[in-house]
Amino acid sequence: MARNWSSVAALIVAFLCMCARDGKAQSTNYSLGFLAPSPDSVIPASLSIEWNSAFKVALEVMNSERTKSYQFIESRHNTECDWQIGQQAAETLLRPATVPPVIGAVGPACSDAAMSAGRVFYEQQYPLLSFSATSEVLSNRANFPTFFRTVFSDRYQAAAIVATVKQLNIKRLTVLTTQQYYSMNLGSEIVAAVGTLATVNTYLLHHSADNSTIDATELGAALDTVGKDEFVIMAVQPIQAYDIWRAALKLDKIRWPFWYLGTDGTTAFDPIDTNLTDPTLVNALQGEIGVSPHGSDIYNNPACEKFYTYWKAQNYPGFPSEGKNRTRSYVPHLIDAVQTYFFIVDNLIKAKINVTKESVFQALNGSGPAAVNFKGCTGMVSFDPSTGSRSVVAEVPNYDLVSLTPSYWEVKGDIKNGTLLNLQLLKPPGSYSDSAYTGPNPNAKTKAWIIAGTLIGAFALLVLVGGIVFWRRRKRNHPAVRSESMRRIMDFVGGSSFRGSDSFRGADSFRGADDFRSTT
Repeated sequence: MARNWSSVAALIVAFLCMCARDGKAQSTNYSLGFLAPSPDSVIPASLSIEWNSAFKVALEVMNSERTKSYQFIESRHNTECDWQIGQQAAETLLRPATVPPVIGAVGPACSDAAMSAGRVFYEQQYPLLSFSATSEVLSNRANFPTFFRTVFSDRYQAAAIVATVKQLNIKRLTVLTTQQYYSMNLGSEIVAAVGTLATVNTYLLHHSADNSTIDATELGAALDTVGKDEFVIMAVQPIQAYDIWRAALKLDKIRWPFWYLGTDGTTAFDPIDTNLTDPTLVNALQGEIGVSPHGSDIYNNPACEKFYTYWKAQNYPGFPSEGKNRTRSYVPHLIDAVQTYFFIVDNLIKAKINVTKESVFQALNGSGPAAVNFKGCTGMVSFDPSTGSRSVVAEVPNYDLVSLTPSYWEVKGDIKNGTLLNLQLLKPPGSYSDSAYTGPNPNAKTKAWIIAGTLIGAFALLVLVGGIVFWRRRKRNHPAVRSESMRRIMDFVGGSSFRGSDSFRGADSFRGADDFRSTT
């Protein structure tokens, strides 16, 4: 009898083990790569932290909704927004030994790293989905057929800038670029889009020897040519935009020209980031404008709210500023990139198709089933097979015209499909009555020297005149040493010639510097 019971127990244990194995088999894991920006790159540390947390939040929230079917396991590698490191990170991520198998990746954030990583993903036939790499070159399907993105390309960003230039009737532009492929490519897109609307000057800035990302001497020379009614457009990486503003402050060029139209400056510059941002610089920049990708604000989109709520509850670092119109850093586009992979796998499972890198790629480019078209944090998310970029049919290109306040970038206009709508009043930098900017002012210095020089000259003139008058009277008391010629010379020197001193009153014309300063 005991033997029979032991046999029954063995059968029960075996059955339970089989059920457990079957249960595990039903829950499948996949690796989702993240080619992340690291803090020691052209991405500010605060932004890097924000993006890394956003990926973690999106993955955990989406995983929590699919505990009985599948899970994504993250495989994170830093790219530092560098071409070579981006390639190395991609090669490491796609090693055949990776367990569970990789079905695709999110990133990189920067176009240069996305180009090198994109080539590796193409060679190994893996899909790559970026949330902020915008270079138009990445739309070339011959070179990057497996690359996709949840943002619009630089062609539409340039169109948004042109819409602003046209609406504000700007006739002269200065475009600053650096020795990075992304920067030079964006600069050329802007110049081509502006066409004959305005006169455009382009300057290429190099790295300096003091570890800055730009050469301040070159920047100063470029800004010396800029008039007060011109725009300066920074077609540069985020940290370089910050370095340009910081150098311009030291050069006292921050209030010339009338505006800085920084495309990546809005991403890099957080006025309340005390670890990076100088309050004096914030004061000097009040009123500066920029073009920002339109994203979802924290609480105005039900499709996005759950991610921010979870983020705040978990107390992960880098939580975006709360309040209307403050999410300006591609976080919604990153969340939508993660969501894209989940919805593709959901569709593949429903269609009873094996989840592989090939089936995921076919869903992204529309050549197979399980294609996505969903309402995300940034609107309808879908992809154009001919470019891999976000579909302009599913969602019209949308950007915000923003202006800097002491706390955040405030929306001043809505740019849809290349047209600026609902433009609000813009106040130029330096026109704020509560501005505390007390930096150097070359006009003030010039005026001070003029005033001092005038006073010194007037005093010297009075001493000279007094001396001559005294000497003349003394000479008149000694007629023996006077001559007619001497008398005429003394009459000339002591008389009408000094009436020319009235010309010094022309120094009043320099008071116009006050007027210039007050308007810029």
